Amino acid sequence: MVRRYLQQLDHNVKLSFLFTFAFWSSRSIVFEQILSGYIFVLTSSNEPVGYIKGVQGIVQLLAAVPGGYASDHCRRDTILKLSAGTGLSCAFLTLYALYMNHMPLLYVVFALWGLFFAIQVPALEALFADSIPQGKRAYPITIKCVLTTVATIVGPCICVVLFQVEGDSWNLWELQLVLMVGMSLGIPPLFLLFFFNDDLAYENSIKTAVVAAKETQPLVALEAPSSASNMESEHNTFLWFGPRHVPYLLFTSDFIICNGAGLTINFFPVFFQHDYNLTPSQVNLLWVAQPLLVVVLSLVCQRCATY
Repeated sequence: MVRRYLQQLDHNVKLSFLFTFAFWSSRSIVFEQILSGYIFVLTSSNEPVGYIKGVQGIVQLLAAVPGGYASDHCRRDTILKLSAGTGLSCAFLTLYALYMNHMPLLYVVFALWGLFFAIQVPALEALFADSIPQGKRAYPITIKCVLTTVATIVGPCICVVLFQVEGDSWNLWELQLVLMVGMSLGIPPLFLLFFFNDDLAYENSIKTAVVAAKETQPLVALEAPSSASNMESEHNTFLWFGPRHVPYLLFTSDFIICNGAGLTINFFPVFFQHDYNLTPSQVNLLWVAQPLLVVVLSLVCQRCATY
């Protein structure tokens, strides 16, 4: 059943699933708990942990609006190819900076990563949505969410294995090795961004067919929308919120959550290392346990959404 469902999926949806799982597995190694521990051991201070994530966040914030505008007014596959080139450059620079333990270069690299995410995420999400018929997006979106969460489990599991092999201590060489392995795993999925295609998206194929049909048919007067449809659209609200409020609600929610996460999650590894003397493997096991519950609850919520 699952195999049949995957075979019926749009080309871009399949690629999106594969990219999400592969790249987020790498991202959960490089951008999360190990990075904080590595910077703390390298600099003997927790301030650079905040600085490096702050640089990434500020650049991503500044580039988010141009990135979203480009995704709306340009071909998404072109934007994704541009982001692929940016991401590959970032990946190789990250490997070099980690190998040299070059902290100033890491600031530059993570600023570039912020630019990458600002142009890649809107384009991929928009193309993903356009590749699924309206009314049938809940299940694929849930699958994508689950793949993201599973990938955040796979990354820490890889870290646990590597640390067990190397000695499981907060040693600069061990942290450096794990981060470089994680970054190397993120290079292949970046090449997938070159293979997305706007022309294969479901919504774009429908628009093309409609335009072709209009060109072969005489012009006719459009009927005015019925009062019933107007009433239906008017009642598509919750309390005093309507469809026009959705973007603002999503922005507010993400802004609050991301600010809270930036103040806490990035410093958890340093806290557990310094105050509780947890080993790197033990810290990564904490990062394994939390997403497991998220996966289960995501599936439950998707099932409830169908009723």
